[in-house]
Amino acid sequence: MRANSVVVSAEVDVGTRDKVQVLSWAQVLAQKYNTGAKVGGAGTGPVRWPFPYPVRISSGFGPRVAPCGGCSTYHEGVDMVPGDKAAIFASSTGVVTTRDAGDNGHYSSTYGNVVMITSKVNGHTVRFTYAHMTTGSSPLLLGQTVQVGDFIGLVGETGEATGPHLHFEVNVDGVTIDPIPWMTANAGPN
Repeated sequence: MRANSVVVSAEVDVGTRDKVQVLSWAQVLAQKYNTGAKVGGAGTGPVRWPFPYPVRISSGFGPRVAPCGGCSTYHEGVDMVPGDKAAIFASSTGVVTTRDAGDNGHYSSTYGNVVMITSKVNGHTVRFTYAHMTTGSSPLLLGQTVQVGDFIGLVGETGEATGPHLHFEVNVDGVTIDPIPWMTANAGPN
């Protein structure tokens, strides 16, 4: 017997092999989020999706193959693809706690033109991150109070991005979580 080999007794029934199903990344996301790979929609409550209509997800939360040289292999948000220059809206009332407007060509190396808004939702501190926005598209200032549904900026591809999209993160009490289940539970279904 060779090293690293396995001997199976003829008395053991190994059964038949199930069919193997090959899925595209969009199909995997559709199964994960059970939404046909689209999320979002109109709302009137204190927590809302960043787009008032369903949009496609191009990269989900968690482990992934890095799509670019500077991109991470663990994605701490979801990439939403409503179209280049689509308007982005605040998911909750809060305060702008991070703002890199891209002034003088300076961007966050990963997020590009980014805004982070910190809110209180159901007694929890929630930070919403809106990244890769078009240069000069956001009127928001550091420390400014923003109301739910206010205009944040326009979808772009600044920073480490492979195309126009909104990188959207939700951090609850210091822990970055998958935004889709959290938004579904707090902003309601599509």
